[in-house]
Parts: sequence; C-alpha cells; structure tokens
Amino acid sequence: MDRLFFLPAIVLLVSLPLGACSTAFEDGLIDGGPEYSQFATQQAALRDRAKAAFRQSDFAGAERTFRAALAKDPLDPEAWLGFAAASDRLGRFEVADKAYAQVIAIAGRRGEVVNNMGWSQWLRGNREAAKLLFAEALTLAPGNPVIAANASVKSAES
Repeated sequence: MDRLFFLPAIVLLVSLPLGACSTAFEDGLIDGGPEYSQFATQQAALRDRAKAAFRQSDFAGAERTFRAALAKDPLDPEAWLGFAAASDRLGRFEVADKAYAQVIAIAGRRGEVVNNMGWSQWLRGNREAAKLLFAEALTLAPGNPVIAANASVKSAES
C-alpha cells in the first residue's frame, strides 16, 4: 500500500522539471533571438540586392540572387515573387508559373502576385488573360496605385 502512495508523488516530481524545460524553449522561440535577427537581416539584404539588379534590368543577376535567397529560406514569398518576375523577364515562363504557384501557396492570392501574373501573360502576348488578371489584382488590392495604373493602361492597350 505504501508503494501506491509514493507512485503519484514520484510522477509529479519527475514531470515538474520537464514542464519548466518546455516553457523555456517556447520563450526562446517567441523572442526570436539574435540568430533569427541576423538571418532576417541577411535575407532582407539578399532580396534588396536582387531588387536592385532587377531595377537595373540585370534580370539574370536578379534571378540568381533571388534563387540564393530561396536557398536560405524556401518559404520567403517575397523572394519567390521576385524570382518569378525575373524569370518572366528572361522568358522562362514555365519557371515563373511554378514560382507564382509557390507564392500563392505560401502567402495566398494577393493583388501584387496577381498583378505580376498579369505582366507575365502580357509578356507572353496573352493580352486578354493579362487584362483579366489585372482586373482581378485591382479587386484584390483596390488601393494599390501600381496595380490601378497597370489595370487602366493595359485595358486601354490591345
């Protein structure tokens, strides 16, 4: 009978330290810590370099740098979107389509993504598909001036 009395006490004593370890671990994840901050800073720097290359029409350089960002964080929707846009400009439309699908899987069907998909169709010569995507992008992000400009200019062009 004495053994049955001590068994719950032993279980309680063993479980207390385990509960404390779990809480400490979770607190570390919430804080992010310096390693996460450093990673986020490096990831942002890669994306900034890729965007600068894109603005300078160095689409191959932008594609390479966005690819490097994706190698470090394959769930970075901004890097996927940039990679898709650079692939479009290089005429790699199948690669771009897969990248757009990744962005949508990670971040959802957002106005910026659909706008870029419209540009992709425009570059391919699919004007009607592009116009539909620009209109959808405008519906998804009605206050976005870039999308509004694209939707109005491209709907007027044929």
